[in-house]
Amino acid sequence: MTDPLPAPAQTMSAAITSYRGYVNGKLDMLTGQVLTLKASIGNNDLDAARRQWLDAQLTWQRVGAAYGSFGELGDAINGLPNGLPKGTSDPGFTGLHRIEFGLYNGQGPGQLTPVAATLLADIDKLRGQLNALTIDPTDLPIRCHEILEDSLRDNLSGNNDQGSGMALALTAADVDGTRVVLAILGAMINRLHPGYAATVSTSVDRLANALAGTRTDGQWPVYRTAALSVRQPVTGALGAALELLAFVPVLFSSDD
Repeated sequence: MTDPLPAPAQTMSAAITSYRGYVNGKLDMLTGQVLTLKASIGNNDLDAARRQWLDAQLTWQRVGAAYGSFGELGDAINGLPNGLPKGTSDPGFTGLHRIEFGLYNGQGPGQLTPVAATLLADIDKLRGQLNALTIDPTDLPIRCHEILEDSLRDNLSGNNDQGSGMALALTAADVDGTRVVLAILGAMINRLHPGYAATVSTSVDRLANALAGTRTDGQWPVYRTAALSVRQPVTGALGAALELLAFVPVLFSSDD
């Protein structure tokens, strides 16, 4: 991630304020990316649209710890067809993964332009409501662990995959989101357990390096067809990082 990490916060209230500012910036970026994506879809330039979809999806992944607070709008922007009566054909399947499904399953401007327009409207609604959304003070420490836990459950299991095979890219973006939360909480983590923030960050860096090592000529491999030798270093580093990250919410739960 090229964006600078947020400054460490001294209180949870300051941490939440800092995170809101970070998310606002990401939603601004996402709006621009989806506008570009919509234009490529409308021009039937679907090769460009696939690249632009991935850029937009990675930006959403980097939102990280806040998306549990987004409710129905979060589902509209990044929901899956799982559990919907008509599956991928259900009108309730919208957003980034709906566009992914269409781009990798032979759909074109007729089907996808309205989806992109709805996605833009939903992102705009979320930006308008962001400052009024409640982020529980306990949420950031919990999400510090759960971002990558969800990545293991959803990305590397294939649950999120709607045709692109970009599980490793999405996991790398989740690493970025985790780093942001660690940066904000780092000062508080160190007050509760001196040196622990650096220990966790080192483990997360190892995971980032393992993910980067899967790329060839700057391209992410399709995870479902990648060799075991490509996948194993990632899953091993992810497991080690999760073991350390699991202690972060415990630290805060014991803070009186």
